[in-house]
Amino acid sequence: MVLVVEADPAERELFSSWLEASGFTVLACPGPTEPDYMCVGARTGACPLADAADVVVLDMSLDSEALMTGTAAEELLGLYLVSGRPVVVLGSRQGEQVAGQLVRMGRHPSRDELLDAVRSLVRPGESTTAERGAAR
Repeated sequence: MVLVVEADPAERELFSSWLEASGFTVLACPGPTEPDYMCVGARTGACPLADAADVVVLDMSLDSEALMTGTAAEELLGLYLVSGRPVVVLGSRQGEQVAGQLVRMGRHPSRDELLDAVRSLVRPGESTTAERGAAR
């Protein structure tokens, strides 16, 4: 399962549709929103959506970033990584990638770029496809 954290509704839908068309099950989240722009994970130390995901796609341009209040995107990135979730980071500042754990990309990836990045983080034996739901 792939968790897509994207504030822009059109991009959230676009990325989700690309992943679903490629066989992934997708959870979509707008990131921290009104009224306080605090993420549940920042409050409790665990994100229930991330706990269900095998890979997270995180766009660093969240509403909380634009308003400079609430949960920062870097805080979410840290939360996901500490919880053991591999992350594809969109629009991140330059930094090292970590094989099997962290892929950094530009903010508006192409379909193939996004799919290749997510696939590179799927661990052997993990099922992030729709087949997982059918196997239950």
